[in-house]
Amino acid sequence: LWLPTLPAMKIQVKLTATAAIERLKADDPELVSCDLSNNAVLQMKASDMIPRLADALAGNSHCRELNLTACNLDDACCEKLAAALAGNHHLASLVLEGNRCGNEGATHIASALRTNRGLMMLNLLNQKGSRFGDSTLAAFTGAFDSNITLLKIIWRLESRQSFRLNKLLVRNNEIDRRIASGRDYSDLLPSGVAPLAPALVTRRSTASSFISPRAHLLQRTSSADGADKAAPPPPSSGAAIASAGVSVRERVAARQEAPSPPPRAPPPQPTSRSSCSARRSRSRA
Repeated sequence: LWLPTLPAMKIQVKLTATAAIERLKADDPELVSCDLSNNAVLQMKASDMIPRLADALAGNSHCRELNLTACNLDDACCEKLAAALAGNHHLASLVLEGNRCGNEGATHIASALRTNRGLMMLNLLNQKGSRFGDSTLAAFTGAFDSNITLLKIIWRLESRQSFRLNKLLVRNNEIDRRIASGRDYSDLLPSGVAPLAPALVTRRSTASSFISPRAHLLQRTSSADGADKAAPPPPSSGAAIASAGVSVRERVAARQEAPSPPPRAPPPQPTSRSSCSARRSRSRA
């Protein structure tokens, strides 16, 4: 009896927290993407494990993507990660979705972005029991006084001033497009900020694959009546860009003020037999 030989199945074993810390600290060149999402050990011992992970990340030069989704991280954990992020210019994507990061933790990350020149995407969506408001917005807009590399933020921001941040993200994405096409971007640089070094430019081109192709600023603002309104998707050309700072209310008002199309002419009515007979009799006469 002959039985066909089936190809061997490759079973992917998820990285443990301890192994991830060891490989990050050893600067393992094969650990380019570190996925610790929903890690049970981190969920139970985040206050003990995250400082060790942050210390290992601070000196790492190969990891491009770190996913810490649903790891029970609080503001203190975000502070430790921010300290590592301030000096790590190699990490391109940081996912902190589904944790307990509040305005304090987000402010620590914003402070780190003032000196960071590697991070391109930050995910702070679905933080339990927290709402990012004007104080967090002010911290991030201040970070863009020197940050020209962050292209995408995924979060829920409850502020009517969110258009200010949108414009700064648009600026960074325009800088990124000009770098990719070899054009000068010095006119877009904030005052006192130097252009990116050639090594950073090369590193960004190789790290762009870790940024979602659906790149845009996912941001929600609260209206006066309490209803959440999402920012529109960005133009499809180029890298990740945010909406150009036009609020939802302004777009609705512009649509209402636009002139309505002229009414259509009514379709011609079918001609009855009697009218046809009357026309024939007139023509004969």
